[in-house]
This record gives sequence, C-alpha cells and structure tokens, in this order.
Amino acid sequence: MSGSQFDALFVIVVITIGVFIVYSIFNGINEKVQNNNAPVLEIPVKVVDKRVQSRQRNKNYSKNVFKVTFEDLDTAERHTFKISEPEFDQIAENDIGYLNYQRKRFHSFQRDKLAAEFEDDTSSKNSTQFKIED
Repeated sequence: MSGSQFDALFVIVVITIGVFIVYSIFNGINEKVQNNNAPVLEIPVKVVDKRVQSRQRNKNYSKNVFKVTFEDLDTAERHTFKISEPEFDQIAENDIGYLNYQRKRFHSFQRDKLAAEFEDDTSSKNSTQFKIED
C-alpha cells in the first residue's frame, strides 16, 4: 500500500468515526427533546416481566441494567423501561397498579392494592372447574 492510499484510507476512517459520533449525539438530543415534549401519562398496568442485564465493562467492573415490562390493562400494549435498582426491588411480577411515564421515560409505578386483591379473587374463581351433571 502506498503512502497516498494509506492517507486516503486514514481520512475515510476518521470521517466515518466522526459521522458516527455526530449521529449518536444528534439521536441522543432528539430522543431527549421528544421525551420532554410528550405528555405525562398515567395508565393502569400489570407487571409482566422483570429482568437484570449485566454488562461487563472490563475484568474488574460490570454494570447491571434493571428493566421492567408493564402491560396496559386497557389496550394490552407492552411498555419496557430501564429503572433504578431501588425501584426495581419494590416491584414484583403480576403487580397491578398505575404506571406514570412520559414516552420512553419512566416516572413511577404505584401499586393498587384493591385491584391486586380483585385480580387474585377473579383468577382463583376462573381456575375452579365446575362439573355439570345431567
């Protein structure tokens, strides 16, 4: 490879990396603006999944990402959010309550004890088998 070919390849690589960095910054800013402009919603939900993803940075450091998936009780649409560990620890699968969020930004989850008791009552009644004799 001659010196001019190497220089051209080097310039292409530097430009590609620069474009990628600018694109990533633009996407991050755009995401934040869209979240800020979205209305804050509160919907009735059920917790359908909790998971921890461990991300290994190097041999001595790893980071856990806590995610919870909620199912909208009205539309059956699912919403997954990254949340903090203390919030993650307070939520259990099958909890029913109200999700407060803004587009892709999680604000809070408030458990509704009455709805949870109602759900337990109806699920236990639905699981009972009745035999009709002729």
